[in-house]
Amino acid sequence: MSPPKVGDESYESFMAEKENILSSLARRAKILEDGFNKLEGVTCNQAEGAMYLFPQIRLPQKAIKAAEAANTAPDAFYCKRLLNATGVVVVPGSGFGQVPGTWHFRCTILPQEEKIPAIVSRFTEFHEKFMNEFRD
Repeated sequence: MSPPKVGDESYESFMAEKENILSSLARRAKILEDGFNKLEGVTCNQAEGAMYLFPQIRLPQKAIKAAEAANTAPDAFYCKRLLNATGVVVVPGSGFGQVPGTWHFRCTILPQEEKIPAIVSRFTEFHEKFMNEFRD
């Protein structure tokens, strides 16, 4: 696509729409990042040019053992439990070549901006219950 150039009739509206979309994506990423960083055992870096976040999660040993008993990677175990409990979909980091012995998940920032706070709320509630269930 060749975007409109300065002086084109649609240039101003194109630039306004582009700025609106990029600003919304930045706000979504920040809300999710802040929400993840408030969770016990979760560390999330700032999104830098991507449409997803890749938080690291430090799982309790009991959760890791439960995952192994289910013949599942611990991050996949966590992600599946999250999906079943909340309907929130994240992708296990084990599919992305993470450092062995560390666990991550990938979360897109694409849901509509007004839905992000509810997602953070559902995620937080799930995470607290999960950590309490598997606390060492």
